Amino acid sequence: MFRIGEFAQIAQISSRQLRFYDQLGLLQPAHIDQQTGYRYYTIRQLPRLNSILALKELGLSLEQIGPLLDKEASAAQLRSMLTLKRAQVERSLQEEEARLRHIESRIAQIDREGKAEGFDILTKSVPATPMLSVNCACDGMDDVVRMVRTVAEEGTRRIKPALRDKLVVIARNDVDGDRLDLDIGFSLTRSTNESVRIAGDLVLRPAELAAVETMATIVRPGTNAESHTSFSALGRWIEANHYEIAGPCREIFLEPIIGAPGFEGALVEIQFPIRKAA
Repeated sequence: MFRIGEFAQIAQISSRQLRFYDQLGLLQPAHIDQQTGYRYYTIRQLPRLNSILALKELGLSLEQIGPLLDKEASAAQLRSMLTLKRAQVERSLQEEEARLRHIESRIAQIDREGKAEGFDILTKSVPATPMLSVNCACDGMDDVVRMVRTVAEEGTRRIKPALRDKLVVIARNDVDGDRLDLDIGFSLTRSTNESVRIAGDLVLRPAELAAVETMATIVRPGTNAESHTSFSALGRWIEANHYEIAGPCREIFLEPIIGAPGFEGALVEIQFPIRKAA
């Protein structure tokens, strides 16, 4: 027989592990000296220990391993455990591959821009959100700015503060033509069935921002002249990480544009629904 340290050396594990397996009832010493308390193991216990280590290497927990050693679990049950573990490992590999692509795209960004700060792109899921909005076709960016200001000013006055949340601009990217197809309005803290008439014949009507499982997002300050670089950064990130755009772009104004910090300074979150490219 071998003392615990000797047996641990043969098995290439620590004595501490052997004591832990003893506590769990997975591998108990063949003999314990009653006077000294020394644990002793026989070489015939090595196959059982190797089974523990092999099953652990496959990713099974010690709680799962016990019944397998004692033949309380069938081959079908072992197969089921391993199938589940395989799915978990595959998912982990996919997550690591995605993380690697994110790292590579960030390195490429630093190489292009020569700086570390600026374009932190995150993915998140977005729940469905009620809103009041008006659809409009704009001839150019000046027209867009005018409409956004009008909706922001009139909506701020006419929508109750307890109901009104954030200014939202939705731009559809699947429409041919020179005019920009936009929905402009406010997200709401709760649903409503009532429309709100604003300037002229413009009416904010009840609608819903659809839930999106995966949204690529970036936060930028205002609509200043450099804001296009944020869209460029998002586009490069989407392409580099093997995604494709899966719906209209959203701009969520995180701060008010009426008063400080104003249209040019308010923080805006750009959101693009994405899915894995085919």
